[in-house]
Amino acid sequence: MKIAFAHPVNWPGWSRAALALACALACGGPAFAACGVAGASVAIAEVTERLEIRLADGRLARLAGLDLPAPRRGEPETTADARTFLTSRLAGREAALVAFAAKPDRWGRWLVDFRLPDLAEGNASAAKMMVSQGFARVKPEFETRSCVAERLAAEREARAAGLGLWNDPDYSILDAVDREELAHRDGRFVLVEGTVRRVGFGRARLYLDFGGRDGFTVIVARKSQNAFQNAGVPLGALAGENVRVRGVLDDRFGPRLEVAEPLMIERLGRAEANQGTGPGG
Repeated sequence: MKIAFAHPVNWPGWSRAALALACALACGGPAFAACGVAGASVAIAEVTERLEIRLADGRLARLAGLDLPAPRRGEPETTADARTFLTSRLAGREAALVAFAAKPDRWGRWLVDFRLPDLAEGNASAAKMMVSQGFARVKPEFETRSCVAERLAAEREARAAGLGLWNDPDYSILDAVDREELAHRDGRFVLVEGTVRRVGFGRARLYLDFGGRDGFTVIVARKSQNAFQNAGVPLGALAGENVRVRGVLDDRFGPRLEVAEPLMIERLGRAEANQGTGPGG
């Protein structure tokens, strides 16, 4: 990855640590392990209709680890308001670039975040601001796994306050037993809540079943079981618990969702302790 600087860099004046950080951001080094390690300053030209960010040097970027509103989905105001907010924070400004991958995705977009030290929020993450204002949902990606915990906390506050997309039914949390609504969201990133009725153990996978035949199912690779256990999500003991899961819904063989990261499953407590509550808490 070649980082284009907004202004010429005085290389002799840089410390060794700064140079190491720039190399890590460019080459996929240890800096990726931290959420919010800022690199070079870049100039931002615009926020596109799809909420992608075009840099002044022509590169296209996306805020990594977020599910952003999209045109032709939900209420038009949801995407419009999100774009207005992000444009007001980024367009025409310079910001510190945070790179999460050494190469762009298959659509040519760099996976990034931006730090905006001149705002009232302080040294603020653009991605976290979007989540905090209800203009994005947390979408765990491998590259941003170390960012998920703090973003989920911000998401909970925005959801509780009913901000932004949390007022749009198209982005609402789905009930695991609502088979019809789940079918309508095939192929989309979703949040689903429900009670795990049974945990099935296959040779290569574990199955969290939320309903009867053809009901909603969460699938986890057995090789990931220890990682979930260490993260406080003991998959084999989830029967009878209310959970919230997130990911891309696949309805080809009944509604199912494959989960790869422990933070994609949020434990909400035993089912008997949550009687009378619905999705969204």
